[in-house]
Amino acid sequence: MSNGTTTLVAAGVLLAVLTGGRQLTSRSPAAPRDPLLASLAVPSSTPANRPAEEPIGFATHVLPILTKAGCNSGACHGAATGQGGFRLSLLGYDPQQDFLNITREQSGRRIDLVSPVDSLLLRKPDRGLPHKGGMKLESGSADHAAIAAWIAGGASFGPPDLRVAAIDVSPADVLLMSTDQSVQLKVQATLSDGRVLAVTNHALYAPNDPAIAEASVGGKISVRRRGTTAVMVRFGGQVAAVRVGVPRRDAPLAAADIDFEPRNYIDQAVLSELQRQRVPPSPLADDAQFLRRIHLDLIGRLPTPSEVRAFVAQPSTPASRRKVIADLLAQPEMPDLWTLRLADLLQVDSKRLGDVPARTYHQWLREQVATNTPFDRVVRELLTAEGDMATVGPANFHRIARDPRDTAEAVAGTLLGVRIACARCHAHPVAAWTQDDYYGFAAFFARTEQAGNRVTAIDRGEVLHPKTNKPVAARLLGAAASLTDAPGIDRRVALADWVVSPGNPMLARVTVNRVWRHMTGRGLVEPVDDLRPTNPPSNPALLDALAADFIANGYDVRRLIQTIAESRTYQASSISTDANRDDDRLHSHAFVRPLAPQVMADAISQATGVPDDYPGHAAGTRAVQLIDARTPSETLDVLGRCTRETGCDQESAGGGLSQALHLINGKSINGKLKGGSIEGLIKASTAVEPVIDELFLRTLSRFPTKNEKDYCLKKFAEAAGRREAAEDLLWVLLNTREFGFNH
Repeated sequence: MSNGTTTLVAAGVLLAVLTGGRQLTSRSPAAPRDPLLASLAVPSSTPANRPAEEPIGFATHVLPILTKAGCNSGACHGAATGQGGFRLSLLGYDPQQDFLNITREQSGRRIDLVSPVDSLLLRKPDRGLPHKGGMKLESGSADHAAIAAWIAGGASFGPPDLRVAAIDVSPADVLLMSTDQSVQLKVQATLSDGRVLAVTNHALYAPNDPAIAEASVGGKISVRRRGTTAVMVRFGGQVAAVRVGVPRRDAPLAAADIDFEPRNYIDQAVLSELQRQRVPPSPLADDAQFLRRIHLDLIGRLPTPSEVRAFVAQPSTPASRRKVIADLLAQPEMPDLWTLRLADLLQVDSKRLGDVPARTYHQWLREQVATNTPFDRVVRELLTAEGDMATVGPANFHRIARDPRDTAEAVAGTLLGVRIACARCHAHPVAAWTQDDYYGFAAFFARTEQAGNRVTAIDRGEVLHPKTNKPVAARLLGAAASLTDAPGIDRRVALADWVVSPGNPMLARVTVNRVWRHMTGRGLVEPVDDLRPTNPPSNPALLDALAADFIANGYDVRRLIQTIAESRTYQASSISTDANRDDDRLHSHAFVRPLAPQVMADAISQATGVPDDYPGHAAGTRAVQLIDARTPSETLDVLGRCTRETGCDQESAGGGLSQALHLINGKSINGKLKGGSIEGLIKASTAVEPVIDELFLRTLSRFPTKNEKDYCLKKFAEAAGRREAAEDLLWVLLNTREFGFNH
């Protein structure tokens, strides 16, 4: 303290803190200059002479520091009721209220304009006074000095409209060559007035997988083990992500490591990432493995023994596989499977909709799949439909929820691939969505009336913002301006225009990600409805290319499926190598995945030759054809079918002790062993080998290996009779992992 002036030294910068109407500034000539600190430093002229073009904002300069320190986290003052009588909005989503709580609440005792460093706002987190939260802002640090300088300058909120518009992080994609290397990130914040601040030292860094990467408080990224993850960067309510990793092995891939001939742009993107990560691909799947996989993925049934025999007997060529793909896409069974997937996602549920509306909805969805209606048209009809739900199928989409807020959350996840539910109460912790974004989006559904079975667009209805209790204007997610209402305007039409616009890739990205997951078992982004900057795809170039191709070709879902199926990536073997066994993201090999519950049930029926009996449905109805998930079936319940009480992106819960016990001891298999296909096989041949071959073809879609056949012949010879031996073999095959999984 000298002449009423306190000086602060932080990060090599000597700052003067205004006290008693005096100021003093100086700076070590050799010290690096922190732009954010510089903007907060008191100028040599009076504060009133600060250039108007460089205003300081609480929301842009101070609040991000508190966020980085964890002061407004859910475990601290950002909790719903705050801590120790002091409450901040979670992650700073409400700067105005935070400013009032800091500067006005309890008669302004939390700041000291006369002696800024003695402010409770600093003395508590620097442990100058007891603080249950521990050390948050070390005295003498750049962040500590920045807040002190803001208080010294008068602790004003600054221009009310000043905010952080965007942040830019470089490098955005980091590949280190070994675990002893590190990289320093650089973060810049663009303010709403156009200014750009270097905020590397003031941003918050959080690795998605701390086992792979760690981040220092100053943005230095180090890796702990091989692999790839993302590091989230947050500043001023904006978020970004940096992909960070180390290749899976030291040496680049040699030509001998790459048995992989690209067939389309998918393969080019996958091979590029495999080479970058130094992960060699597995060989091509053999014809029997490919045929089984493509049948299960496209039409939801096993290939018949005759189909397997015919396909493996011909020369194996890309052309022969393309023909099978084209033939299956034209089969009537294809719409059954893909309608099931849509019905699970869109919650076609008789309990929610009623029997007749559910049937109408399902029939409409199947028509769209069967005729390959462009998906943007399907989505437009879903969003804008009106009428009696018993006769207008897409009108049932608006029964997905009865409240505009719930509808907004469902639409955002289903059609846009974003999760906004957190923003109902506070700023999203890992995305940029705010309460204003949330309620502005919910307002699109406030004027959709459901009366009985009728859905109607009306001219009244508002969503109230919980903070102001005032109506919120409809606003598209991420948009700065709200929708201008006019009499007779259906807000949903404006929303649909935006959702299906080729200039808005959100619908395309979430759709191709879902289809990719259906076809490969793993989304490029997981979970598939959580596409955000801080959850980057495993292969960003591939997701971009798939979405662009989908848009360019008129949202043609069938063409998208065909493109994926024809790729070398899709047709890779599921047998991993020593060098790619740990890969669970890059698609170096096909992922082994459990059959969907309905597909599994149908496969058992197909293999045994005994169809399931579903109440209220014609004999021979397949599980994938069922309209309602509430159709009674113990087998489907045990296998984990989607109840459709919420939308299901994942096809099967897969596995589990109850499922294993049911298949081993229950009637789903044991009740179908006698009669059916066994009876016909025994009558058709007196020899044993044809029976063994046929049972393998019916279940595993391949011939037995020599060892398998020798073992089976031995068991048949030891059995009391051929029928009993055949039943035992069929039971064993149906309970193998190879049968219950797609591989």
